[in-house]
Amino acid sequence: MVLSLYIQSIKVFLADVTDGMQTLRSDVRNILLRAGIEVIETATSTETDIEKLMLTADCSMHILGSDNIIDNDSVIYDTPSALQYRTARSINNATYKMFLWNPSGGISDNNLYINDIRRDINDNTIYSDITSPIVFVEELRTIMNVKPAVKTDAQSFDMLFIYNSLDRDSAKEVSNMLADLHSVTDLEISAGTDTDYTDYISNQLPLCRLGIIYYDYASDWAPSFAQQVWKQTGGQSSATQLFIAGNSEHVDETQLKPLKKILPYTINEKSIIPLEIKIYYDKITGKTT
Repeated sequence: MVLSLYIQSIKVFLADVTDGMQTLRSDVRNILLRAGIEVIETATSTETDIEKLMLTADCSMHILGSDNIIDNDSVIYDTPSALQYRTARSINNATYKMFLWNPSGGISDNNLYINDIRRDINDNTIYSDITSPIVFVEELRTIMNVKPAVKTDAQSFDMLFIYNSLDRDSAKEVSNMLADLHSVTDLEISAGTDTDYTDYISNQLPLCRLGIIYYDYASDWAPSFAQQVWKQTGGQSSATQLFIAGNSEHVDETQLKPLKKILPYTINEKSIIPLEIKIYYDKITGKTT
């Protein structure tokens, strides 16, 4: 299994449409799925159930057509697509976005309701009249893949110690032993969250003399993550060397063979790993102790 540094599983609530837009909605649904986006939809007609389902998604997509979804002679919304639009609008906030797509690009006497919708747009509502569904889905994915970054003032340390949250207990033991001899800053990676660690690593690593990627149980994560960090921080030209350390209780060397020519590593008992790291640190910093 390969985990990306930019993992995010996007969940989109795909709203109902009027009869004339069903074929296009089906096409968009297939495009979303092929793009690796989870599609959430419902046949329920109760606003409470719709809201509960929408809250399990990250955003909603509403395809606007030539037929009015709003009954201008009524104070309520009387179509499924209108009910779902209203529900999404009520929860639209900084963390829940609405994507409104008007593929025809135009507004006529038959779809003047789109003007009302456009007047109601806020910062977290995205309106588009792009004609291509593929381009629109890619736009959605790009916007939704913007993640909160780890915001920490970078400081100088001897070592940046990176580990997966799955290995927290084991990693803390190793890190604490290193901290007895060196200044160490830890970075815990939660691979299943939406956080983007790229800027933090790019800013912090150059201020350290050695970067360490430690792993124990997270054997599917560490090798690919290490390779990505290596590439994104300059590869062979990076001012700070990366070093991989694996606990031999759960790690075997075959997992690291693809990295053998580009990254130094050690696989050893947990109690010995701090010594291995110190020896390598002394080597690259020119210490003889």
